[in-house]
Formats: sequence, C-alpha cells, structure tokens
Amino acid sequence: MTQPELTPYPENSPQACLRLIALFIVCDGDVAEGEIDILERLGILKTLGADRDLFAQVFDAYCDDLIAHAGTARYVGLADMDWVDRVLAGVTEPDQRRFLASALLLIARSDGYFADAELTVYRQMLDRWGLDLDQLGDGS
Repeated sequence: MTQPELTPYPENSPQACLRLIALFIVCDGDVAEGEIDILERLGILKTLGADRDLFAQVFDAYCDDLIAHAGTARYVGLADMDWVDRVLAGVTEPDQRRFLASALLLIARSDGYFADAELTVYRQMLDRWGLDLDQLGDGS
C-alpha cells in the first residue's frame, strides 16, 4: 500500500472532525444506522458546525480515500495505525479533542456493541492525544 493520502481539510475544521467520526464508524466494518442517527440526536453535528449533508460529503470522501489507499491490495486495515494517525493529526485543538473523545464513546455505545476495532482506534486516539477517560468524565 502507498502512504496514506487524505482529502485535505484545514486543521480543526468541521470536516477534519467529521472525518475522524467517519473513520470510527467505518473501522469495525459495519455502519449501523444508530451511529449516524446519534450524531444529530445528541447535537454532535451542530456542535461541530455541521449538518447531515456535510457529514455525508465527508463520509463519502473518507471512503474514497480509504479505497484509494487500499489500491490493488486485497485487504485494507480499517484501523491501521498509520492511517488512524493521519486522521487524528487533523484535530489539534484540546477542547475539540476532548469533545470528539466523548462523542465517540456515545457513538460506540449507540449500537450496543463496542467492537474490537473501535476499541483499538479509541485507545490509539487517547494515547496520541494524551487523554484518559478520567479527563473526559470531569471535563478537564
């Protein structure tokens, strides 16, 4: 596979945040309707300055990037560490990072199952961003 190439978005933009959500939703290989619905129901999209249409655009672009990254390979790791790091690099602002970390927990719970791939991506995100669950719970 080639080096991870992503559709360019400005750092900390709604699109960069939405791409991380798209990665998280796709990483277990199953896109559950509840995971999409919760984005609007809990105001996650609104908080990010986005709507369902923008999310759909970013989601489609993310899937296109993933397919291009796979190239002719017969397998692409949806939770590949280098790939995830590239997506995580688009969000640098500490408050956005904490918001997304909290939002992803809610998204993971929305389908009643925290898949191994979701857990792997989530742990990598916490590690790369220097966060822990206690920080998310107490708002620090």
